[in-house]
Amino acid sequence: MQNATARDTLLRVGDRHRLPRVAEVLRSAGDGLYVDLADIERDLQALTGDDPTVTARSIRHLMSAGGKRIRPVFCLLAARAFPPTRPPAIARRLACVAEVVHGATLLHDDVIDLGETRRNRPTARLLFGNNASILGGDLLLVEALETVEASGIPELRRSLIEMLRRLVTAEALQLESRGRPGDRDSYYAVVDGKTSSLFQWALEAGARSVGAGERQVEALRAFGREVGRAFQLLDDLLDLGREPEVVGKGVLQDLASGTPTWPLLLALEGRPDLASRLAAVGSGARDPELIAHLLVAVADSGAVARTRAQIEEHTSSGLAHLDALSPSPSRDAMADAARTLARRAR
Repeated sequence: MQNATARDTLLRVGDRHRLPRVAEVLRSAGDGLYVDLADIERDLQALTGDDPTVTARSIRHLMSAGGKRIRPVFCLLAARAFPPTRPPAIARRLACVAEVVHGATLLHDDVIDLGETRRNRPTARLLFGNNASILGGDLLLVEALETVEASGIPELRRSLIEMLRRLVTAEALQLESRGRPGDRDSYYAVVDGKTSSLFQWALEAGARSVGAGERQVEALRAFGREVGRAFQLLDDLLDLGREPEVVGKGVLQDLASGTPTWPLLLALEGRPDLASRLAAVGSGARDPELIAHLLVAVADSGAVARTRAQIEEHTSSGLAHLDALSPSPSRDAMADAARTLARRAR
């Protein structure tokens, strides 16, 4: 029964989120990985027990909505890329930490961005209030810090604190840039701090949980940086051209919240005349004709094609860093995950 539940978890991570090749490779790792993923999912759902407070309910609401769980998967795969084949229990707990921190950032971001939907459901802040959402995120961060402290791996404690510092600094930079077109350097500073840093930490945590060497740890961190960059660039593309029910949020929602995205930044470089229309949407205008015209103009500027090319470049760069690891099914699965994430539909 446990294996059946674990297989369901794997299928949800792989198949439902358009990662069929990853699911295929992970299946070859045997039932052990199924069980690891099921244990992680169980622990995520049980984070707050039956605590009736609105803070706990905000956490349960977010976690019950599911998600790709790709950060925990990367953590487990990094651990399995080194002997022993079956990673210790701490690797699973650290994989949970990666998702817990990610969840905290979502609860906080939805308050900052006044988000109304998350994973095709009302955000926790709408249901339980902004205060509950903020405190829920804070509680998740405390949980993450306690788990890493208990791991007995001092390097991970230091890197987690540094990662959280990068997250906050990047969020502050994004807030400072709100409503402005931004530039390439500030864009990547935000992406590396908010997105790549957590991918990097998840991979480092998996490797350190089994005593991997510094060369391999740094290679995995470099892989995570490039995967995170590609992941965010594709997120920016999805903000331009998918139906809201596909991506789980409204088209041009990032722009509407004042957040500059890479395709729009590129489009403005070649088409400065788009500035007034971008500013109108950024100020809250939701005129369908204006949005449609803007999307066509951005596509005609070549920004979409150039962004896709950069996604491929970051993915290829990340894959090159995996050469520092010995060949294994887990290394192959990480490579497949990177390729498939770069082509995902949501």
